[in-house]
This record gives sequence, structure tokens and C-alpha cells, in this order.
Amino acid sequence: MARNYKELQDKMDPAIRDDNRQRVRDELQRMALNELRNAKQLTQADMAEMLDVPQSSISRIEQRADMYLSTLRNYVHAMGGALQIQAVFPDGGTVVINRFGEYEDRSYVLRAQAESSGTFRLFAQPVDEGALLSTKALKGRAFSKTLKALRIPEPQISAVRKRLENDSTTEIGGRFAQTVFSAPDLIAAGFEAADS
Repeated sequence: MARNYKELQDKMDPAIRDDNRQRVRDELQRMALNELRNAKQLTQADMAEMLDVPQSSISRIEQRADMYLSTLRNYVHAMGGALQIQAVFPDGGTVVINRFGEYEDRSYVLRAQAESSGTFRLFAQPVDEGALLSTKALKGRAFSKTLKALRIPEPQISAVRKRLENDSTTEIGGRFAQTVFSAPDLIAAGFEAADS
């Protein structure tokens, strides 16, 4: 006679049941990139489109044992996540590392620019002084995903895209609109030092 899983689970020792739950949680924390992509219900073709790279590049990224942080950050960002780096110490202490070099402790205003063939680029200008940051040229879907990663609401994203139909450049937020962006958020969303 077949038995229901719930019946079997109810008869298990509570300690063993808790241990099983913890092992499932631990395993979910150790997903490979391709498993993470599958869990987010994305194909390699989806990722290639969002990252504007050939599909073969996605396969290579997923099989690498070592890669640049920017590559991993862009991959995670394309899935709607943010890459966080932590230092974990034997005494149980954990420190999130979120400042890399020249980008630390600055606020930025954001500007969007329409480019040729339906692509867009985002620029982040420091409020005071510092390096200009920008994204690569983004197709429409990737442009919207980048703005969503910066927690810009959908109605504002639609308004920005509409403004870009008439003007080649528009500001997003701005210091007078009291919307400024931090360097760690911009870097997590795929910004890098702009080419001079």
C-alpha cells in the first residue's frame, strides 16, 4: 500500500525532520550559476539577450571556476539580484564588503541617453566630485531591468522611456528631486567607470 509523504514525515523524529529542512536550506545556498538561472526560470538565451552577449558566452560563464567580479555581478544583476561579497571569520563575525576603490562614499545623479538602433545608456554623475560611471549600451529590456535594480518604480521607468522618444537625454531623479544613488547600488546594477 502506497503511503503519503506527509504521513511518513509526521512519523519522523522531529530532530531528523529539522535536520532535513536545514540541509535543504543549505543546499539552496550552494547553487551553481546554471542551477540559479534555472531556479529563476531563465534560459541561456534569456540571459544572453539581457547581457547582450552570444549564448555561448553564458555557457562559458556558467562553467568557469574563476571569473571577474564584474562578470559575476552582471550575471546576477540580469536575474534581478545584487551581488554581495562577505568576509566570514572563524569567530563567527561577518563583514559585507561593498566598497571598491574610488567609488566609495559618493552620491550620484542619474541620466539616461538614447543611442542608435534602439539602445540606451545610463550615466551616473557624482553630486560632488569623482569619476563618472556608466552602463554599456542596453537594449530596452535590459535598460528597464537596470532601472528596476535601482528601485525606480515602473511608472517612472515608463515616463523616462517616453521622454527619451522626444529627447536624446533625460535626468532620472536628481539632487533637487531628492533621488540620488549610491555607488554600491550603481555598481551592483552594472555601472562601471565611464570611458573618457
